[in-house]
Amino acid sequence: MNIHKILNKRGAQLLEEGLLLALAVMAIAVLVAIVGGIFTNIKDLMIGQEKSLEKFLVEVLRDDLDTLWNNILGGICKCNGG
Repeated sequence: MNIHKILNKRGAQLLEEGLLLALAVMAIAVLVAIVGGIFTNIKDLMIGQEKSLEKFLVEVLRDDLDTLWNNILGGICKCNGG
């Protein structure tokens, strides 16, 4: 066999393996980016839920309890005291 044919076959195999390895690395990078994006979205969702719950507890319940205290319980206290 000619030495050039042997080197060409080995070079072609190395080139093919190098391309497959590069493709695999790019696929893994894409998968890592997708998973990272999912985890980032979940984190943002959890932070948003905490802020929504805090807003509900502070604003809505405060207003409802103020209304309850002023209208209903205030009327009961006036009737008994008056």
